[in-house]
Amino acid sequence: MKLVPLSVAAALCALTASVQAAGTATFDDLPTPPALTAATGLFFANGDSPVYQGVTWDSRFSVVGDAYRVEPPDGPLFGLPKSVHYFVTNQAGPVGGVLTNDGLLMTTTLVLTEAWFGQNEYYGFGGGADEVTIHALGGTDILGSVSLALPDDTPGQPEPLRKIDTSAFLSLTGITGYRIDRQAQGQFSDSWVADNFVFQSPVPEASTTLLLMLGLGGIVAVCGVRARRQSAIG
Repeated sequence: MKLVPLSVAAALCALTASVQAAGTATFDDLPTPPALTAATGLFFANGDSPVYQGVTWDSRFSVVGDAYRVEPPDGPLFGLPKSVHYFVTNQAGPVGGVLTNDGLLMTTTLVLTEAWFGQNEYYGFGGGADEVTIHALGGTDILGSVSLALPDDTPGQPEPLRKIDTSAFLSLTGITGYRIDRQAQGQFSDSWVADNFVFQSPVPEASTTLLLMLGLGGIVAVCGVRARRQSAIG
């Protein structure tokens, strides 16, 4: 049996790792999260850093605990997490001189393959945005978009989060980030809640993969020739 040289094995491992999941942003492992009854900017919940799970998050992302109520102690919960205790929402902030909570950005070359979104609840008198759209960006250009309707199935209560499948972004090249747009129902019904953003390393282009495999083939061939020569000498 011929053993694969360590250099070849390492290259194969690198190729395999490049298409494996890079991580999931659950917001439950942030170093300085708010109390479960409170909310704060993701920047502050992340130890004064906008970079989390290989992504630079817009300053308008806010981290919220699962016991947070807009009108305590008897008002409804603001939102529901997908996992454990924390989720994010879109808080208002200045963009081009205008205060808005629309068009939040995530800057990264990782591929977003899924996320979970739902409607929040305001004081028990209405839900938030009824649709979100995630755009994959290449610079300022939109490379692809996926939308998800956010129904209000339980009036007066926040909604369970629903999966938005963005795995189609894996077929795109040149991703530099994402923008989250929302469809508001009214002046005060323009927020959403979200959790479990799943990111994956970009899949190598076919040409890159072919070159790598050809390179591996050459290494294997060279190693084979050397092995035969050493056998003949012995």
